Amino acid sequence: MSDPIRCTFYGFATYLDEELGHLWVEHDGTITWDQLQAIKSAVWGAEARAIEVYPAEGNVINAANIRHLWRLGPMDFAPDLVGEDGFEDSLQTRFADAWAEARR
Repeated sequence: MSDPIRCTFYGFATYLDEELGHLWVEHDGTITWDQLQAIKSAVWGAEARAIEVYPAEGNVINAANIRHLWRLGPMDFAPDLVGEDGFEDSLQTRFADAWAEARR
């Protein structure tokens, strides 16, 4: 694994491991969704998609105020919040459709 790239956005220390597609932001509890979205766009571009993961309680590590984003690839599944995902003919969709039909 390579050393992360460090930079600052909105006064928050931001780290990027490009190899893993992992971005993390140290904050004081005041970071907003809009700021995190802007940081994601500044680092990976406005069209990049990323997710945060909320683990099961038994896997939570909460030792500091850090937000972690994971960049998705173009074919990685993520819920489409506006109905414009363009993946109607994806393996994910075909698999889900086949199982839904089989269960009827």
